[in-house]
Amino acid sequence: MLAFRILSRVALVALGASALGAQAESLSAAATHAALARGALAWDVRSAPAAVIPGAVQAAPGDVQRWLEGQGAQWLEQAVSAAGIDLSRDVVLYGAAGDPQAQALHQRLTRLASGRVHWLVGGIDEWQAAGLPTAAQTTRRLPVPQRLVPHAQVEGGQSASEMAAPGLRRSDVSPPERSVAAVSLPG
Repeated sequence: MLAFRILSRVALVALGASALGAQAESLSAAATHAALARGALAWDVRSAPAAVIPGAVQAAPGDVQRWLEGQGAQWLEQAVSAAGIDLSRDVVLYGAAGDPQAQALHQRLTRLASGRVHWLVGGIDEWQAAGLPTAAQTTRRLPVPQRLVPHAQVEGGQSASEMAAPGLRRSDVSPPERSVAAVSLPG
C-alpha cells in the first residue's frame, strides 16, 4: 500500500512536470533559431543590448522589474502591450548567459501566458557562439493591447491570472450565434 502511494505521488509529479514542460522550455541556440523560424517572437530582457537576435523586441525593463517585484500586473500589461509582445503566442526570452532576470521572467510567465514561453539559457552569448546572425538594435512592433484578468483560485488561496486575449482566440470556443433576418429584395 505504501509503495502504491509513493508511485502515485511520483506519477502525479511526473504528470505535473510534463504539463509544465509542454508550456515552458529551456532552449539551445539551435532550438531557438528553429522556434523563431516557426514564428516565435524573441524578447531581449537586457537594459542596453549591444547586439540582439534579429527581429527581437524589448519591453521596458523597469516595468518588467516592477512586476517581478510584485508591484502589480499593470506593469507587465503596460510593458508587453507597448512592446508588441503577444503572450498568447510563442515567445523566447533571452539576456546574457544564465541571466537571472530572464530566468525569473520565464518562470513567472509560464504560469501566466497561454502561449509557449521559452528561455534561451545561454543567452546572446550562446547565440553568437553558434555563429548565428545578430542585429544592432531591437525591432519596434505595433502595440498589442493585453489585459490580465483574475483566474480561478489556486492552492494556498492565491489567485492566478491569465491574459484575456487568448480566450478570444481559442479554437475550442465557438463564436456566439447570430440571428440573421430574412430580407426580401425587390425583384
